[in-house]
This record gives sequence, C-alpha cells and structure tokens, in this order.
Amino acid sequence: MISKRMYEPVGIIMATNEGLLSLDPGGDPRTIVADTTFLDVEYRDGLGIAASAEGVWVHNGRRNERWQNSLEQDVAAVAVTTAGTLFAGTTEGKLFSSDSSGESWREIEGVQHIIRHGRFSPPAGEKPRPVSVAQAKEGILIGISGGGTWHTRDNGDSWLRRADGLDPKVHKIYSHPTRADRLFATASSGVYRSEDEGYSWIQSLGGLDRSFGGSLAVLPGAPDSLVLSMARHSPGTSGAVFRSANGGVSWSRLILEGEDEWEEIPCVTRPSDWEDLVFIAAGGMIFASHDRGRNWLKLNDGLPICNAIAASL
Repeated sequence: MISKRMYEPVGIIMATNEGLLSLDPGGDPRTIVADTTFLDVEYRDGLGIAASAEGVWVHNGRRNERWQNSLEQDVAAVAVTTAGTLFAGTTEGKLFSSDSSGESWREIEGVQHIIRHGRFSPPAGEKPRPVSVAQAKEGILIGISGGGTWHTRDNGDSWLRRADGLDPKVHKIYSHPTRADRLFATASSGVYRSEDEGYSWIQSLGGLDRSFGGSLAVLPGAPDSLVLSMARHSPGTSGAVFRSANGGVSWSRLILEGEDEWEEIPCVTRPSDWEDLVFIAAGGMIFASHDRGRNWLKLNDGLPICNAIAASL
C-alpha cells in the first residue's frame, strides 16, 4: 500500500544508549542527539518525540529541522496520538501533555492523585509511573507500572481503572490503527488484547515460549497481523520475535538471517501511515517486511542495540 503521508519522512529513528540516531534503509546511521541515553521514541503523522533522562526531544516532521529538547524532565516513556497530542511520562510519576508540538507543556495532575492513592506494585526498584499512553474511542488510556490501565474522557480531571484481566505490571498499550475499540498491551506476563476499549483484557499465549512482553506492531486486516518481541527475563534478556496471522490467537517464531534468539530483546515498529510495512531491530541489525511480516529482508547491520525504534518513510 502507498503511504498517505503529508510530511517529509525522516527515516528509521533509533533510541540507543549512545544517543538518538536516524538512518535510511541500507544507509549509515546519522546522529541526531549524541552522548545521551534514549529509552523511548515514537513518530506519527509528522511529529516525533523521544525520551531521555535529560528531557523530551521533539521533531516537527521537516527533514532539515533539528530535534529540540522541549521539556527538561527525567522522561522514560513518550507517545503521540492521531490528534497530534504529545505525552511524556517521567520516572517520578508525572505525566505531561502538549498540543503545540512541544512548544508548551502542562502536567496532568490527576495522574499523581492516582499514584498517590493507589496500592500499586511496580517492578522492584521502580516507582509507580506512567509507562504508556494510547488513544481510546473516547479520551485516552494510560498504563501505570504496577497499576494497570486507566481511562479519562476529560483530559485527566477524572480517571477510571480499566484493567480487568490485565497484568498490573503493564509495559505498553497499543491502539488499533482502524478500530477504536480494539487495544493491545504488553506486560511482564506477556501480551493482552481488549475488544471493549480496555474494560477487559484477554491474555494471548498460544505458541509463545517466554513471558516478558516487549514491543508490538499491529498491521490491520481481517484478521490483524501482529509482530511481537518477547524476552525470558526482565529487563529484557534472551529475546525473540513472534508473528501472529490471526490477531493474536496463536504465534509462530520468526527466524531472521538464521537467528531466532538474541541477547537483548528486539524492538518492533510499524510506520503509522503504512498498513503492511514493519521493522525489527535485533542484534545490531535492522530487518523490514513489506508483506505484513511474512517475509523479511535485512537492511542494515553493525548498529547499536536499540531500546526502541520508530519509522517515518
């Protein structure tokens, strides 16, 4: 399918311990921000956002524009909604949003109230904090480490928990590209699917041999195709990649360049404006599939290990 983008693409974006990098498929990586560890990155409809301990870095979709540090907080999780709202979750449990491409930010103070009064059990050594934001049919759904998922219709003034059946140690929530009622989530115990805007969740286990959920790409269809990274141990060692051709009912292991196991958990992403294209970063290599994850081509190797990837092509 031809991309419907209305902006200049910036390539594959890599969040690494060495900095924020970008590359064109088959080309050499370019350093966007050096000497800073980046933990998360997202790109959607001409807006990019990346998370580091030094703050949030934002890109406006124009290739010649630089990424700008627009929020000086210790940020570990970021998101962009289809409406163009940016979100940044800090290690101290705060959630910020911006409707101005990062020029100004506001703290969603209701998140702190949830964390203060909730009896949450995050992973050892961590504080309860926002780890993910996803657009729901009405409002947004956020994931809190050790606290499951929560929904707001009024920009964060009030919240309701939506986490029936979901592991509270949620890692990331994924909106479906075309169905507002369908959501996916990765967690410490695997991958989950919701068909009712996150009210209830069903765990997907068939064919998986490990339980630590990584990243997920949702390729819409009837049924959906999914590409998922998983690990055996926290915080993401002994990684593998799986594909489901039936919306997550069952999974099969992917073999890439003769390998199906990596020391670190791979990263997976789907460009927001392509329905059949998906990328995997694994073991210093980048792989691409143009047919919903059935066949794969190695694009690059000798790259740094990624903590997250995004793509704008």
